Amino acid sequence: MAEHFLTKTQIDLRQCVEGSDGPVLEAYAQLNQVLRDRVGPDTAQLFAEPLLSRGNDQVQPSVSWYTDVTGTAKSFGRLDEAQQSAITAELTRLLAPLRDLLDEPETGPLIAAALCVSDPNDVWSVDGVPVIIGWGMLPVDLSRDAAARAEHYNRTMGRFLPLPMAPPLTATEREALAKPAADQGTTSAAGAAVAGGAAAAAATMAATGASAAQGSASQGSDAQGSAAQADGASATAGAAPEQAAAAVPPPPAAEPPRDRPVPIWAWLPLVLLLLIFGGTLLWLLVPGNRIFPDDTAVAVDDETALAASADVNRALRERLADLENALAGAVCEADGTLLMPNGRTIEGLLPPDPNDRTDVPGAIRPADRTAILPPDPERVQVPAGGDRKDTRTLLSYIEERTAIVLAPSPGGLASGTGFFVGPDLLVTNFHVIAAPGANAIYVTNKDLGTIHQAQVLKSLGPFETTGGDFALLRVPGANQPAFTVLDADETLRLQSVIAAGYPGDLLESDAKFQQLRTGDQTAVPELSVTDGTVSAEQTLNDRARVVVHSAPISQGNSGGPLIDMCGRLVGVNTFVKKGSLRNLNFALSTSDLNRFLADTGALPQVVTQVCSPQVRRPAAPDGATAALPDPQPVPAADGAGDLPKLQALPPKSE
Repeated sequence: MAEHFLTKTQIDLRQCVEGSDGPVLEAYAQLNQVLRDRVGPDTAQLFAEPLLSRGNDQVQPSVSWYTDVTGTAKSFGRLDEAQQSAITAELTRLLAPLRDLLDEPETGPLIAAALCVSDPNDVWSVDGVPVIIGWGMLPVDLSRDAAARAEHYNRTMGRFLPLPMAPPLTATEREALAKPAADQGTTSAAGAAVAGGAAAAAATMAATGASAAQGSASQGSDAQGSAAQADGASATAGAAPEQAAAAVPPPPAAEPPRDRPVPIWAWLPLVLLLLIFGGTLLWLLVPGNRIFPDDTAVAVDDETALAASADVNRALRERLADLENALAGAVCEADGTLLMPNGRTIEGLLPPDPNDRTDVPGAIRPADRTAILPPDPERVQVPAGGDRKDTRTLLSYIEERTAIVLAPSPGGLASGTGFFVGPDLLVTNFHVIAAPGANAIYVTNKDLGTIHQAQVLKSLGPFETTGGDFALLRVPGANQPAFTVLDADETLRLQSVIAAGYPGDLLESDAKFQQLRTGDQTAVPELSVTDGTVSAEQTLNDRARVVVHSAPISQGNSGGPLIDMCGRLVGVNTFVKKGSLRNLNFALSTSDLNRFLADTGALPQVVTQVCSPQVRRPAAPDGATAALPDPQPVPAADGAGDLPKLQALPPKSE
């Protein structure tokens, strides 16, 4: 598949020239191979690769055109006179070898069909290299008159490859030629009519093409060949049975269709779509109902998003190369273990050491931080913190330290995510707690057990004016473990990460959240986690440092933690930049967070080493695992006291 998109054209399927197995557009691979083998790659790349979409009742058929040629693309009509002359000369040179292929019975029909284009401007220039789109198609309203068809060829590809030939008929026109004989109920006559009609049209158009080519002395022999071809075609047509000869004249014009009244029920889908569109528009107009605030559109403009996309694409190419190299050198052991070229498993573990009696199924071992694939989070072990020697699974470790943040207001219930940086200190985004009309802020998670009213200690925002989007909350009665913060001294690109939070689209279907909205202060929604890799690290507006990653986030994730496979905080998820092909996920850097917290009572532990995760070996086939100490329970948090019930309002994002 060619990599570079040129343009997309809306078409009528009746434009497509039919080959032996369907539209010639779908025979691109065969055409490309013939041209490469018989002429050369330069001529083969003249014809853009089509991606045909046949459409449906709602969408018109279209063709997307791709090429291997890189550079700025312009249609022939947009070129200046000097550029048009250069493209004409180059295209004439590259198409000239096709004359010989047209005479061959195997390649001739395919080449002739490819030389049919709909419009004179279907020739494009990509930095001076000619590329043809719209090939294999003819205008629907092109008359079956031979002279008109030949004239169309002379106005399009005939400018670059003058030939005494005519393009083939489309399927629709073939059916139109066959229709009179079919209506007469004579099957054999219908087949002869198609052959005779096509031959007669080709003969007449060939003669027209020959006469048009007589203006050039160098093309005189071609014109004579055209006349001979026309005579042969006429003889072929004359050899048909008398019934076929009678069917050759154009069929009478079909009776125009009569207008029929549209039933009322046929308008129902349109009415429903309009209602859905109107409701969505009204919902978006309510303050706070967008996925992220308007300031993100200012902070991340199209130019910045384009640079981020380029970094993401570069990271993906590097990732793909690593995976391909690893797969090429991987070895499958007898027990089914897949060993990479560095001697480690695909998740970064060395094989069990037969001389180490403690290296058994269920044992915890360090993994290579450059593992090809991240290990299963259920098997990743993280120290629980404090003086305790026990460990937690990565998922339970994240769940203890992450909470949902709620800000009720007269306009609805804004929700976001936060994480603990101290026993009773929680960080979230400024725009989460800045909902218009919000008169209180509540926090809860499974460890807290009930909602706690929070107090704002410090905030920085909005992003567009300050370059920051942070808020530090005190949660009275909470006594939660805190995240360790990673302020890495080397790049995080291609490091595996996990985004944790409470996205609004999942809250809508969460039964616990519905109970919480209706006043049950002990109901806690489920935490959502997604995984990905760091794609890029950038500076926005010379103020904010961001981490661009591929772990999907959406409404409600704002203020939530971005964590590496060692459970350290590497960013604060803040906004998404939506694109036509992908969304870019942005997290504010921990270096900016540390500066925000510098003059507060929150002093999280900061480390600089990039992650080398601790992974529990898979259980033995019989289910045996190594004995591990039972985890110590986390002290229960104090109650939040008698807090007002949350109003039953529709959920909305920050």
